[in-house]
Amino acid sequence: MVGTTILPAIWLAPGLPLLGAALMLFFGRAIDHDPDQPSRVPGIVCSTLVALSFLVAAICAWQALMLPGHRFEIRGGTWFAGGEWGLLLDPLSAELMLLIAGIGTLIHIYSTVYMSHDAALYRFFGGLNFFVAMMQILVLANNYLLLFAGWEGVGFASYLLIGFHYGRWQAGVAGMKAFIINRAADAAMVLGILFLMLKAGTAHYGGVASSAAHWSDTSITLAASFLLVGAMGKSAQFPLHIWLPDAMEGPTPVSALIHSATMVCAGVYLIARSSFLFSQAPEVSLATAIIGTITALVAASIALAENDIKRVLAYSTISQIGFMFVALGVGAYRAALFHLFTHAFFKSLLFLGAGSLIHALDGEQNLKHMGGLRREMPATFRVMWIASMALAAVPGFAGFFSKDAILGETLNAPNGWVFLIVGLFTSLLTAIYAWRLMFLAFYGEARQSRDPVHESPAVMTVPMYVLSAFCVLGGWVLPLIDWSAWPLMIASGVIAACGIWLAWRYYLVVPDRRAALDRRFSPIVDFLRNRWYIDALYEEQILNGTILRTASGAARADERIIDETVNGAAWLARQISRVFRWFDRWILDGLVRSSSGAVGFLSAPVRSLQTGFLQTYAFLFVAGLLAALGYYLTR
Repeated sequence: MVGTTILPAIWLAPGLPLLGAALMLFFGRAIDHDPDQPSRVPGIVCSTLVALSFLVAAICAWQALMLPGHRFEIRGGTWFAGGEWGLLLDPLSAELMLLIAGIGTLIHIYSTVYMSHDAALYRFFGGLNFFVAMMQILVLANNYLLLFAGWEGVGFASYLLIGFHYGRWQAGVAGMKAFIINRAADAAMVLGILFLMLKAGTAHYGGVASSAAHWSDTSITLAASFLLVGAMGKSAQFPLHIWLPDAMEGPTPVSALIHSATMVCAGVYLIARSSFLFSQAPEVSLATAIIGTITALVAASIALAENDIKRVLAYSTISQIGFMFVALGVGAYRAALFHLFTHAFFKSLLFLGAGSLIHALDGEQNLKHMGGLRREMPATFRVMWIASMALAAVPGFAGFFSKDAILGETLNAPNGWVFLIVGLFTSLLTAIYAWRLMFLAFYGEARQSRDPVHESPAVMTVPMYVLSAFCVLGGWVLPLIDWSAWPLMIASGVIAACGIWLAWRYYLVVPDRRAALDRRFSPIVDFLRNRWYIDALYEEQILNGTILRTASGAARADERIIDETVNGAAWLARQISRVFRWFDRWILDGLVRSSSGAVGFLSAPVRSLQTGFLQTYAFLFVAGLLAALGYYLTR
């Protein structure tokens, strides 16, 4: 009887923010039409709806966890050949649903002040609401098809929000880069879902899991491999990680919500949800752990050399998700999700703290131009101090519990000592770059003249205080550490302390010595500042087409032969063209003209719908989606 009142209303968790997105789409321009005086209404409406979504999610999750078996499912009907679709509330989806709605609410509230001077706020808050709705659908879906619908919706929302300041060409390019790289990875995911449906006859999680128990090893490996590639793209894992740092062109609240706490963790959720596949595919699981290890190390090393505060945090996100992939690869699914939660708390707090600094410094993001902000912005300093301690995995803070749980689980894997050693070294790098950021931003003296700086208002600082509490208490709520493994715990604590000490010494006490080391090891420093030349490899060798340039070079080398061939071919072409000119003009062109005229006449009603306005297309998309859902619900 517990679930008979509120649990069926779980659809309100994605429905309420989706309503906010629809309101901003159709009425936002009328509400927020004056660019000189941005309206507060979009922020208030969208923040309220996300807060209500969190309230519904909290009540539903609590009631579902009180039910025997902790599993509740609402079925909506049959979706194509994918079986019954609906919403699934189990411990995994309930926890992530609360995380998304909770952090989403705090970031919405924070954004009402942070974005208050921007025009077209209805687009911003509508995009945030749409993102939260799609992320909720992703985690609540009971089958792979609906999950993929949320997956693509999240990607579309990310594209819109990254390019919110579309007047800057960097923002547009960053949005396109994220969109294209994710679509390439999503192609593999589509193949994986189609393969699952072909083998199981359904896309429902339960049906696929029951069927997969009887598949061959080859089929299991193939399906898991396809899903892994999709997860790598969305979670920005090596070598598909290059879109995430550029995505920092979006507003800072977007970075906090999408690129630290939720979207990039979707790949982790996908693998955890598909654990029945990965647990039967040891080769794919090993590949997952190796990819995570490489990603964690590469991204942490690049973060050491970055000066843009948001890019430091972006590479930190990539590295921390690498730790989660290591845990997934060694079968420690619970430890991976535990770190997903603690990472969401301290990384979203770090992004909001960075946004507070950027807001106070009139858009300045270069760490080398900061310094001495501890006295001028004490509230921001305190919360970022707590978040940096959690990121560095200092004992007692949330990051320590979750990261140590992952490192401890690596010992249970074959050759796990390799993952452990690399993980401990990456943890050292993490502590160094986390406190490098703190020392450069808050300590010492201002390294550039600036106007007086003031602390952010309470609407921005209160959400940060809430997150800071979770950075301290989050690790104690769900401790997964084996307290008998005290040597590893001591080693982790010593490594964190050493990293903070190294950052303090070389970035605060003796910066000249650190500068001398940079000059002495300049090839390594340049290698890190150029991000291991991975971005250059993509842009120069793949995006610009090395093969085409090579072919052009070969053509230039044979220029004399080509010229001679062309001269003879040109004379022959002129003779042939005279023969076929009449046929081409009167027969072929006549057919084309008559065909185009007929098509133009018949397509006139459809052309009238092509207005060029995004609102029209979105309305038609939503109307078509509702019509399709109505058809399948009433058939």
